[in-house]
Amino acid sequence: MIRDEGGSTAVESVLALTMLTPLLFGIVSFGDALQRWIGQDAATAQTARFAGEVGGDSVEVRALLGESLRAAGIDAASAEVEIAPSRVGWREPLTVRVTTHHRLAIPFIPALDLALRSEFVARGEVNR
Repeated sequence: MIRDEGGSTAVESVLALTMLTPLLFGIVSFGDALQRWIGQDAATAQTARFAGEVGGDSVEVRALLGESLRAAGIDAASAEVEIAPSRVGWREPLTVRVTTHHRLAIPFIPALDLALRSEFVARGEVNR
């Protein structure tokens, strides 16, 4: 007697796809989040160095950060930015913190909001 296994193969394929689809989308989603975080981290470092050169927080520093975030594909208006202290002198530390939120949407898994945080410390280069 010959048994037809066509139905069990279809069931196994559906089960395998149900498990592999979220894994594939998860890899792509986390890769996208990593790419955004790397761009945000580079923008934060560049902004901190520039803020150290000009002596602290200014309109030019915020404009540079906005341009750098947009170049990385991040909405600069939704970024939380903290530059402390607002004025620095020679060799005083200056910290720039940037936080953005990235939504991860993976099939069969509830969507979650991932906070991407970057921080960079530079030294002031203005002798006051």
